[in-house]
Amino acid sequence: MVHGRNQYEQLAVEVNDVSARLTAILAVLMCLSPWLAGAEENSSFPGVSMSKQSLRVHDQAEEVYQRTDYERAFFIYRNELAPVGDKYGQYMVGFMYVTGKGVDEDVVAGSAWYRLAAERGTKEYVRTRDVLMHRLDADQKARSDQLFIDIRSRYGDLALLMKAIRKDYALLRNRTVTGSRVASDATMVMSVDGAGQSVSRQEYYGQVERRIRARLEYIERFVGTEIIDENISAVNLASVEQQVNDYLSKID
Repeated sequence: MVHGRNQYEQLAVEVNDVSARLTAILAVLMCLSPWLAGAEENSSFPGVSMSKQSLRVHDQAEEVYQRTDYERAFFIYRNELAPVGDKYGQYMVGFMYVTGKGVDEDVVAGSAWYRLAAERGTKEYVRTRDVLMHRLDADQKARSDQLFIDIRSRYGDLALLMKAIRKDYALLRNRTVTGSRVASDATMVMSVDGAGQSVSRQEYYGQVERRIRARLEYIERFVGTEIIDENISAVNLASVEQQVNDYLSKID
């Protein structure tokens, strides 16, 4: 895997034409797509783990793309994978815009999606983003900025983390889990990130609090202010959300 990956990367460096570079980089990513999906799941990003259903959708999209049903592939990447923070899915939306496969060609839209795919710093995505951004003129870059702000505010990591945090705070407030069966006063049978587990009520809510803390710590790195209180329940969620919205409304 590493040997083949280095060969593709060397090919991309040697090709001078921008479109050929992007095609070469796509070859890398298509070979590495399972690896990239796993890397995202195991990265420091404290998002929701990729479920078995998401992996099946990912595989379906790849299969549809490989058989050149590009319109269907674009639909899956754009509407099923990209909105849940799948970075490979977001990259593929960008690539299909750039190449006009399954959608009208639009390099500005493609650049915005490449920028979204690269927000965790994955080097393959960063490299592709940089190649295309270098190609854009000043007007195109300005339009790319505006589109990037728009899609990041809906599908970017911080926006998705805020959605997950709000959901977790609702669990803490209600101290119940919808759809769970209470086996006893001490034990609950529930689904945690898609995996059935039997845990004590105390441990379950401890997991929720640790998850909230990890996500808030991640957000702190971007908004530049301390937002976590010793008592997680005392965090001013409205203030955090405002800081996130402020961050997402501009290009850093």
